[in-house]
Amino acid sequence: MPLVIPSALELKTLRQLAQFSGRRVLEIGVGDGRLAWEFAAEALQWIGLDPDPDDLALAREEREKEKEKERVQLLAGDGRALSFPSDYFDIAFFSWSLC
Repeated sequence: MPLVIPSALELKTLRQLAQFSGRRVLEIGVGDGRLAWEFAAEALQWIGLDPDPDDLALAREEREKEKEKERVQLLAGDGRALSFPSDYFDIAFFSWSLC
């Protein structure tokens, strides 16, 4: 289970702002995956990027429990230096990375 469970208001707000269904999503600062697991089933592909190996380890532990785990890739990296083509993702977001 993620360290922090997203609130209903946070999830509702994200759903109002973005349509994840059938989209390729980049989440910069995936952390323990708390948002990835809420939306991954809707997305075509979800790539979670984070520079913190400890957070990624937590996300990978949770990933093993999730039924939609094949849609989610968790990568170590910096959101300022992406190695994907510029048009690869339909949605890119970060929600807690500036906190």
